[in-house]
Amino acid sequence: MKIGTKVHIGSLKTAIIFTVMVLLLALLVVGCSSNTTTTTGDKTSSTATTPAAPGGEATSASAQTDENAIAKNECSECHEMWPEVTTWQTSVHAKVPCTTCHTGVTAADFKAAHDGGFQKPIATRNKPVSDEVCRGCHAMKNRLATLLPDLIAPHERHEAGKVQCLACHRFITHGNIAERKVTNRPEYANYDQWNPVMAEKAAPQVMRRPNMFVCINCHEGRKVTTKCAACHYYDDRKSLPSHEDAQWKVVHGKAGRADVNNCAKCHYDKESQKFATPSTGDVIADFARANSYCYGCHLKRPATHDGQWMSKHATFAKQRGTPNCFACHDKNQPGANVTGTYCNTCHWFPNTPPAAPAPAAKK
Repeated sequence: MKIGTKVHIGSLKTAIIFTVMVLLLALLVVGCSSNTTTTTGDKTSSTATTPAAPGGEATSASAQTDENAIAKNECSECHEMWPEVTTWQTSVHAKVPCTTCHTGVTAADFKAAHDGGFQKPIATRNKPVSDEVCRGCHAMKNRLATLLPDLIAPHERHEAGKVQCLACHRFITHGNIAERKVTNRPEYANYDQWNPVMAEKAAPQVMRRPNMFVCINCHEGRKVTTKCAACHYYDDRKSLPSHEDAQWKVVHGKAGRADVNNCAKCHYDKESQKFATPSTGDVIADFARANSYCYGCHLKRPATHDGQWMSKHATFAKQRGTPNCFACHDKNQPGANVTGTYCNTCHWFPNTPPAAPAPAAKK
């Protein structure tokens, strides 16, 4: 009986030890599974995740704290879309999902482009944002002005005239980078380098708002008045020269030289410098090169510059003066906001600024 009792006690001790070992092993397995790690070489890094962003996958904690990280959404799956994604990130619509405005458009629509190449920049012109989408957030009734402090912009009247929202506000989210062909420029051509910092540089706020030419061109096309006082109610606007003069496009530079501050009342964006540097020697040319209101038009080829222009341009330069030429052109390799055609491609002018004409005396 004693021998049997010893055997029974020994078996009981063995069972207890075995049970304790199983429990310890189970606790160890559970503890390891709650902290997943990724090991590369002799370095171990945590891959804890945060909740997924709207329309995307969960993002790592380190990526979420990186201010230059690409937003996680369906569009950002393709690096060719990063210019559009990052300009959206830095816009007033940053909290509105892409597909809220771009209805009927998915990333799958563009993935097939890789099978046979694709055109840059990416665009969705065949499916523009509709007015109904805009009205889903914005009420047109009593919406008078959203731009300059003195601007008269009755949205209800424009809506009654069937003026589409995008006619004025198509730049607001992406800064017009497609029409401006920003991604074709060397410094912006690498899609992988696009981030919010680059987006703010490529599409600053001045490029996201409708400029005066958007209004003027629309008014002219619809045969609506373009008088300053019709859209601006500050008293000093009423004394400005009429832009409806048939010769205004030819003579407006002279009016500007007489008093450039008159031009600055409407055509100067407070976010940019007032005059370009280095100076051309002509105050109105310096002014024109510094803001989008002027150089947006000066970069376009005028009607006078036809197929016979090469034989005529010397006569025009003598009649109107070379300062007129330097509103759009440089003598040497051009800088910013001027055309790519410059004088010393063919000529040998010395590198000195043109003499600015004396401003007319005020009466």
